[in-house]
Amino acid sequence: MTILVTGGNGMLGTAILRRLGSLGMAARSFDVSPHPDRGIDSRVGDIRQPESLIAACEGVEVVIHTAAVVSQLVAPSPEMYDINVQGTKNVIAACQVQQVARLIYTSSIDVVFDGTPIANGDERLPYPEQHLDYYSTTKMLAEQAVIAANGEGGVATCSLRVAGLYGPGDRQRFPRVVQPVLEGGLYTRLGDGSARFSHLYVTNAAHAHLLAVDRLFPGAPAAGQCYFITDHAPGNFFDFFPPYLDALGLRYRVRTVPYALARGALALLETSVRLRALSANQGTALSRYAVEATCRDFWFNAKKAARDLGYAPVVSAEAAFDETLIWLRSWVEAFRAGSA
Repeated sequence: MTILVTGGNGMLGTAILRRLGSLGMAARSFDVSPHPDRGIDSRVGDIRQPESLIAACEGVEVVIHTAAVVSQLVAPSPEMYDINVQGTKNVIAACQVQQVARLIYTSSIDVVFDGTPIANGDERLPYPEQHLDYYSTTKMLAEQAVIAANGEGGVATCSLRVAGLYGPGDRQRFPRVVQPVLEGGLYTRLGDGSARFSHLYVTNAAHAHLLAVDRLFPGAPAAGQCYFITDHAPGNFFDFFPPYLDALGLRYRVRTVPYALARGALALLETSVRLRALSANQGTALSRYAVEATCRDFWFNAKKAARDLGYAPVVSAEAAFDETLIWLRSWVEAFRAGSA
């Protein structure tokens, strides 16, 4: 079969394409620029443009939809809606036009989070009435559209709610943590260290998506379902990064900000941002979402994915650390050279 991966240039998209290649499966990337690996069938287009999607889906049996704008913007962003929500609806329509049999959507644990602590969460959790950031809202709306489309036009659908992704190619977590250490020798922690968070190594996330390819078909248990994807035991968000900093030989001082202080300061900042109606390009680097997600329990189990998809992590925590560290060394070198 031929599998199309939207957002093929991203961290997860690249990991999925790499894994498909290792299994000898025909893979096609769809992104706004050519894939850097010239050995991959790369289609250039924008999910906001239905025609390019329809063309990319020709002859495809499965679409894995990872493309999205990831941001913690305070106010609603038309661009984020157009890509994350309307873009997903365009993907659904393209699958129906081209009679694609299976659509697997990459969702997020954020879709069920409103700041209320979640410990050992599972798929019985409802969507909240209001999210803390607009990204979470758009992911929820897109997921709802994908699940509602199950069976329409012969397309079977499911949604994988991935935990906090990390690994080679990371553009979100490690750069935000390591850059302040490189520039000023400062590592900032929030809260008292008791909260736990679910991280997920990108190769394990890719593995879950390929399991869904095998287990998703009309009438299957996975059809029309959502799954949380995690791998190893949850831990404190801010305990996760120092072992990498230490392995890199970086010297840093730790600044600890109490939860109440961080929460109050960010609430005032977000109010100011809303009042000034900042544009989509002027979001805050640190948001109230970031405070709540890292200072309160925010972790899940993957029991349903294990039952229906046969999911279990294929990369150990130790191997994930080693592989991430190799990539992180190269990222640090590139950053110091001004090319990261």
